[in-house]
Amino acid sequence: MVLTIAGFDPSGGAGIVADLKTFAAHNCYGVAAISALTVQNTQGVLAVHPVEASILGASLEALADDLELRAVKIGMLANGANARRVAGFLKERGALPSVLDPVVHATSGMPLLDQGGLDFLREHLLRQATVVTPNLAEASALTGLKVESIEEMKAAARRLLELGARAVVVTGGHLDKAVDVFADPSTLESFASDRVKPDYTHGTGCTFSSALAANLALGRTLPEAVVLAKAYVAESIRKAYAIGLGRMPLNHFYRAQESPRSTEIRAGSPES
Repeated sequence: MVLTIAGFDPSGGAGIVADLKTFAAHNCYGVAAISALTVQNTQGVLAVHPVEASILGASLEALADDLELRAVKIGMLANGANARRVAGFLKERGALPSVLDPVVHATSGMPLLDQGGLDFLREHLLRQATVVTPNLAEASALTGLKVESIEEMKAAARRLLELGARAVVVTGGHLDKAVDVFADPSTLESFASDRVKPDYTHGTGCTFSSALAANLALGRTLPEAVVLAKAYVAESIRKAYAIGLGRMPLNHFYRAQESPRSTEIRAGSPES
């Protein structure tokens, strides 16, 4: 069972809905605590309405008291009050694998985290997560560094480790090649793949972090989970299709839509 803590995207491309679809695609049962309601469609975010921190906290406690959680994905938190509630929740469950996707802005530019929340992420929540998964802009916001190349991604990953992160994946889907940089105290390596439909997708960061959480819940090591999550996102992008006038959501259920292999039995062969 995997928990997502994130905002609600009515168009289904990102946030809670994308996370739950990703968990289901990995044969994991997903549960959710909503940190914010948004007014948005495929063309962008129009408004953000944070959930009260007390309600978010009560939701987390209710779920944890009843369910056996195997991992948690943390996405949009909206403000510092919600970030502090989530930090308290993680502190009480230190052994629970957690993936922090430090959502700062929407693709359209709308702020999704206030300054107090960003400061708290950098100074406290970053240290509590099993792994943090910023994109280029988020890595820059957290470190204060320019992050526009693979070498700058590596520098940002090292800086995040210095700030207390246990492990980092800086995602580089906006580069010419989709390169992600993985770092922990003993490792620094990059994973590259071809860029697919680079300018028109929505929810890649949410999907990557939730796929990572699902793979951790399934018992895979962090390096294995990173590779599998990246492969899943790449194919979900490749199989994406437009649902509106703006950016395309990923096709989270592409596996279910693939044709099954032929099961025809060759003539003269024994049946089994």
